[in-house]
Amino acid sequence: MKNKSLLSLIVSLVIVGIGVFAPISAIAEPDPVFKPIIGEIRNKLPSNLVFRLPSRLPGSITNKISPQLTFDVNSERAYLALEDKDCPPRFSRGGRGTRGYNLVCLRFSVASSTLASKYYQDDRQRGSAADAIELSRNQNGYHFQGADWNTVSWVQDNNYFKIYSGSVRRNELIEIARSMVAKSQVINGRSQTVAQQPKSRLTTWREFVEQGGGREIRTDYDLPEEFRNGFVYFNYKLSAIQAYIFKSGLSRYPPINGGIESIDPALGEKYVKSGKAIKFYWNLGNSGLRFANDTQVRFTEKGTGCFRTNCLTAPFMTNEEISRILRSGRSIP
Repeated sequence: MKNKSLLSLIVSLVIVGIGVFAPISAIAEPDPVFKPIIGEIRNKLPSNLVFRLPSRLPGSITNKISPQLTFDVNSERAYLALEDKDCPPRFSRGGRGTRGYNLVCLRFSVASSTLASKYYQDDRQRGSAADAIELSRNQNGYHFQGADWNTVSWVQDNNYFKIYSGSVRRNELIEIARSMVAKSQVINGRSQTVAQQPKSRLTTWREFVEQGGGREIRTDYDLPEEFRNGFVYFNYKLSAIQAYIFKSGLSRYPPINGGIESIDPALGEKYVKSGKAIKFYWNLGNSGLRFANDTQVRFTEKGTGCFRTNCLTAPFMTNEEISRILRSGRSIP
């Protein structure tokens, strides 16, 4: 009788142990909040990327919000943000990238990238402080605890995945990741349009900001989405920096040059005049100091406005639009 009871106990423990780490596959479809964006993901995702969505999100993320989904993709990385469209102004006013926005307005995000991408390589270098966790019996991952926010990351299907939220606790985010590990949640890429673009070393303005900006460029702006998601080329001068930001979705992009100029200025100007790009100019020299405390935007010519030591050229925009963008400048965290 004792042996029979011991055997039953062992079997029960095995079943419980399997239940803890088995992928959550009872719900075949991703959480309903993602339904409006799934078609766009399938159409835009290149074939070398795989995207995963959780089968469920806790109420602490989805309750009492007006969901707004934004999907951003290139040949190396795909990113989906779930935001609250009606986020209180005191948090949303600063825009994306601010601490208040990321903790209150940005409720959840998913990123997927190739293992050869700069995004993964940079993240891996910064991940030494993360804790190793088990997501399934055969899948390990990493949890990082920030100041009131969490991330969970892992490598699967030869892709790197990372989820973020400032609305849930550690264990809740880990459970979300476990639901994503399940095979039933995979979305495979079908589109080759983005993958064919020559951008081996290109990055979007959004990615540039998310990666902390550059040593000399520490300012983000409220750009129209087609430019925020567009590729950026930097040209370094003796005491200035130019940035040509291209529209997203173009059929092709110029190849990147080596050295301190990533694009021929004459070619960059041609794209600006055609409305396919905008140009920022940061004056880092002493000649710009006399404008450092200006309170008004200066318009030196049609389509070019300057505010303090920064200038924006966009011939297809109105002076009001250029002023709004220049005045929206804020520090990159």
